[in-house]
Amino acid sequence: MVVKRLVRVYQASYDKRPILTLCCTNGMLGMIGDGVAQGISYRDGVKKHHSFVHNQLPSDLQPDDVPAPGSFHPDFARNARFAGYNFSVAPIAGTWYMFLDRFFPVPATPANASAAVMKSVKRTGDLVALKRMALDQSLFAPAGLLLFFTTMGIAETRSLEGAKEKLRDAFVPALISNYKVWPLIQWINFKFMPLPFRLPFVSSLGILWNIYLSWLNNAAKQHEEHVHNHQKS
Repeated sequence: MVVKRLVRVYQASYDKRPILTLCCTNGMLGMIGDGVAQGISYRDGVKKHHSFVHNQLPSDLQPDDVPAPGSFHPDFARNARFAGYNFSVAPIAGTWYMFLDRFFPVPATPANASAAVMKSVKRTGDLVALKRMALDQSLFAPAGLLLFFTTMGIAETRSLEGAKEKLRDAFVPALISNYKVWPLIQWINFKFMPLPFRLPFVSSLGILWNIYLSWLNNAAKQHEEHVHNHQKS
């Protein structure tokens, strides 16, 4: 009942202000993902062990020791960066999904269609979803990660050199992890989700992905700071 009500509210908001609705939804989900990542990082420090996500980091980004933290202090600036980034890229992602819909249209099912026609339409729909996923993962996925780490690098270091270091440390591991997870999710998304719900669907499942990106981004940041401090000493 609650879910149906939320869906109706979201659909009504999307019908009136599609871009703003996507921006607010995406920004909120990005903020949640980073907040959870910070909480997991703190808990992991208390327990002094590496979680599954931490073990997915490249070996040169893993700290030799996990220091025992004090009380939990959320990094609101980092959280705001994630929320702001997700808010800002929502129009791009939403427009991309609209483009894929137009570029790879799904044929409508004729009224009173025979079983053979229904089967043919379903097969065509599966192929269209596969084409959309292939184009999305070959173009938009690497471009999105490139934009993410460049933006975060500049926001954190206020320099292009910092962005280059961020890309060098984190881009390839993130892209490899992306291709382990997202092709299937995106095929399901393009096959079953209506256009207004595709970005929220991806962003909802992407909370876990945002946790990973947040973790990887922060690990790269700590690695860069360690290298700079070592060079100064």
